[in-house]
Amino acid sequence: MAPLKKTEQTEAVNEDFRALFAMHPSPMWVYDPRSLRFLAVNEAAVALYGYGADEYPGMTVLDIRPEHEHKRMLDAVNGRTDIEMAERWVHRKASGETFEVLTYGREVCFEGGTAILAVVQDRTEINAARRQINDTRSLLDSIVDNLPVGVFVKDMEADGLYILFNEACGDIVGMRARDIVGRTDRALFAGGQTDAFRDQDRQAFEADAAISFEETMLRPDGAQRILRTVKRALPAPDGHAPRYLLGISQDVTEERAVKAKLAHLAMHDSLTGLPNRAAFARHIRECAIAESPIALLYIDVDHFKHINDSRGHAAGDALLCQVSERLMGQAEEGDLVARLGGDEFAVVLRLDEAERAQRFAERLLQALGSAFDLDGAREHVTCSVGIALAPDHAVDADVLMRHADLALYAAKESGRSTYRFYEAEMRLAAERRHVMTAELWEALEKRQFELHYQPIVQLDDDGIAGFEALIRWRHPRRGLVAPMDFIPLAEETGLIVPIGDWVIREACRTAAGWPEHLRIAVNLSVSQFRHASLLSTVVGALDQTGLNADRLEIEITESVFLTDVDQSLPLLRALKELGVRIAIDDFGTGYSSLSYLRSFPFDKIKLDRSFVSGIETDAGNLAIVRAVVGIGSGFNATTLAEGIETEEQLQKLRAEGFSEVQGYLLGRPMPREKAEALIYGGAPKAASSYK
Repeated sequence: MAPLKKTEQTEAVNEDFRALFAMHPSPMWVYDPRSLRFLAVNEAAVALYGYGADEYPGMTVLDIRPEHEHKRMLDAVNGRTDIEMAERWVHRKASGETFEVLTYGREVCFEGGTAILAVVQDRTEINAARRQINDTRSLLDSIVDNLPVGVFVKDMEADGLYILFNEACGDIVGMRARDIVGRTDRALFAGGQTDAFRDQDRQAFEADAAISFEETMLRPDGAQRILRTVKRALPAPDGHAPRYLLGISQDVTEERAVKAKLAHLAMHDSLTGLPNRAAFARHIRECAIAESPIALLYIDVDHFKHINDSRGHAAGDALLCQVSERLMGQAEEGDLVARLGGDEFAVVLRLDEAERAQRFAERLLQALGSAFDLDGAREHVTCSVGIALAPDHAVDADVLMRHADLALYAAKESGRSTYRFYEAEMRLAAERRHVMTAELWEALEKRQFELHYQPIVQLDDDGIAGFEALIRWRHPRRGLVAPMDFIPLAEETGLIVPIGDWVIREACRTAAGWPEHLRIAVNLSVSQFRHASLLSTVVGALDQTGLNADRLEIEITESVFLTDVDQSLPLLRALKELGVRIAIDDFGTGYSSLSYLRSFPFDKIKLDRSFVSGIETDAGNLAIVRAVVGIGSGFNATTLAEGIETEEQLQKLRAEGFSEVQGYLLGRPMPREKAEALIYGGAPKAASSYK
């Protein structure tokens, strides 16, 4: 092919330019700098601005600009200030919508004359994206600034320079956030605090995950605050080494204070402030009792319930607080005083010498012996103390506590207001009580109990007035067990209630088959009498057996009646309304005041056997016998004397006017078969016939 001539070359270039100009995706046009008229407009510009291609020949570049941009455009054209450089403008579409563009102008030769080529970039999407970025950044900044936790970022390549520090973080450390950004820890905190922060930063950068730290820091205002901070190195792009450290901090001072308070409450008694049972148990188990001698003292306030019942729980609480103060007054540094609950306390003594435990117990009883001031009223109480020594009595904490408890039980059994050291026999006795308790339950289930009946003789005709039902236990190995050997344990364990219920039902069932003039007497213990089911038990027994209520005689002691008069009187009146007879048993051995006899119309007064013994020779006992006869007559109550063992005692009581008698002279307690043989045997009416 022959080379093109110069004119041909020029025309070819122009054709190439026109093709590129027309099809280029960027909006372009060529305009005359003198007339400002469009000379050429490509398809992209036509599409962007919305004018028809046939409209552009009659338009100038001012027509696509809002009026406030006209002067700036004219100045730019005249001064050629927008040539060979990018410039931001506001343009207007055919619809009237304005938008931002970036234009690049260049002088070109167009159709033999000087013209300006303008290339336009629509900034709408870019600006929208930038606004979105700015909005997102503003939102993130707002979120970070308003987070309730502190957030900070450090540039670790700039010596830990803070590049972000939100307001919450400033509040935590007691500084303004704007005063911290751009500074390092060394410029803000004391040396020790700075070293701690930098050590944390180092650990966080060496770890693959977030690390949590908690520490106490001193703020510039002098306040101590507890900070919990989580730090993590922010991963860098493209696998490069991390540069920035993110930290999230919380002020947990109040949280820790609440937690500490809850922990204190969990381990301390809310009333006295002493360590509680949990704290005591932990302490005693932490003691190296096999190596360091200690004494464990269990302390009970004797008859504390009487204070609560008579003076109210507020007075009881005040008493416990004063007892705890006196206990603390006797303790020394290194000792532990704890309240285990109710009126139970414990003391753990470090034993520098073996005699210290005994001296402490004696001083304690003396200190507690002084009167307590309960809202202006003076009250005296005593305490029982059980003591176990380690390692003498045990080297295991649990065993030591059990031994101290056994010693306390022994102190109570010894009359209270005393102390007892643990002895091996106490454990054996406890084991026997445990075995017997299980056997009592078994006896109740297997019907090993039986009733024996002791005759009651009326002295006006020497006939049988009735019987007193007395329980016996026919043990499969030990044979017949007397009440004194198991009733105290039944009282202690609460078994006396179901056993007593059985006695009432069985006595009524047996007596229902006897002649109607014979009565049956049943003893009630304190536990039975105070139990809510007693009345329903009596009603049920009478209904089931068909026994007339006036043939049942309930015997209670003075102490049972006076334990809780407010409960006793309504119950006795309810029983009386049923027709049941009520007798005072062991009369004369309890309270010295006889005023309670006026509170309730008892049907019978049973004189205790201690006043019958020696009646033949003791003028004092004889005087009491006569007084009881007078009391019975005055209150229209039957009088009965227990423990008749000699003919002379019987004749004396007959002469003094007693109504009824009971004792071995007249008949020992006997099985039902023998009692019924006595009832139906037609024996002669002489005292000796009942033996």
